[in-house]
Amino acid sequence: MTCLPLAAAAAVALAGCLGPQVSDEPGLPGLVLPPGSEVPSAHDDRTLERQIEQNDGVGGEVPLIHGFADGRAIAYWDVGSAVDFAAPIFRLVRGGAGDALEPIDHPTIVDVIPGDPGYSPFWAVLTVKVTELYAGELLTSFAAVQEATQRGLVEAPRIERRAVNCPAVGRDVTLEVGGDAEPLAAPGRFFYKGMSVDYYDFGGFALEPNTNISTRPHYVLRREGGEPLSEVVRGVDMTGDGDANDTNDVFAGLPDDDDFSPLCQTVAVAVAAATRSIDDTGDETMAEIRAATDLFDPDAVEGRVIAFSATDDLRNCPQQREAGGL
Repeated sequence: MTCLPLAAAAAVALAGCLGPQVSDEPGLPGLVLPPGSEVPSAHDDRTLERQIEQNDGVGGEVPLIHGFADGRAIAYWDVGSAVDFAAPIFRLVRGGAGDALEPIDHPTIVDVIPGDPGYSPFWAVLTVKVTELYAGELLTSFAAVQEATQRGLVEAPRIERRAVNCPAVGRDVTLEVGGDAEPLAAPGRFFYKGMSVDYYDFGGFALEPNTNISTRPHYVLRREGGEPLSEVVRGVDMTGDGDANDTNDVFAGLPDDDDFSPLCQTVAVAVAAATRSIDDTGDETMAEIRAATDLFDPDAVEGRVIAFSATDDLRNCPQQREAGGL
């Protein structure tokens, strides 16, 4: 038995081997599949689909919530509780001009899904460069990547310093994307242990050392003595626009920031009673507090922040990057 020769296996928090071990002898049937092979969906397996649905953290239509970051109105989704580490994901690439690597038309490959030990919606990307012997074969599992390496179809994986936010979800899940657009079903497909699994791709961000995911505060505001300034929490239409998805939640940063992270720690903040917000402006885009620095700069802003409490609640809160889409 041999393990995949990873240059950064320890950084992916794996104890040597990735997935099932296979024989040193190449050519075992059912691992590396011929080009064009049909790959079954894990969602057609009732046991696996139930596992995913019970552990993906969402269900039905996930609302698009309005809040603020860096002085502007933003929209985001709450995709459930999350952990502060990344799981490994393989991405097949080929060499391009110079030292560039270009992704090929092949789904990424994972070894855990919701309900499996070690699952995370965040993934540490390992590139797997195909060789001149690769002819479009399908690698649908970690074991298949290992065999392909032994057969010379691909080179040993190399870790990138980027992570991706790609939660796997059950077939019952859709995302509200705003405007007149229909709710979006998961458009992505992973390969997982010989099957495909649906997922959303919320984009990439910087990976911390040892595959840790940094957290950013998600400030949930309420006036002193009052309820949260959140239609989502209160279940009422505070702005009169016909929905209950508006908040004065404030996030520390935007997706384009170098230190952005979608992993958010909930911080409850009591602000002065006279604070103007979405309820008294009647506009989801208008509020007195619209940036983290309006609250902490770097200490709590005197006369504005009355009290605050950081919770242990960690959630995956990706911000919408494109109107009507992800």
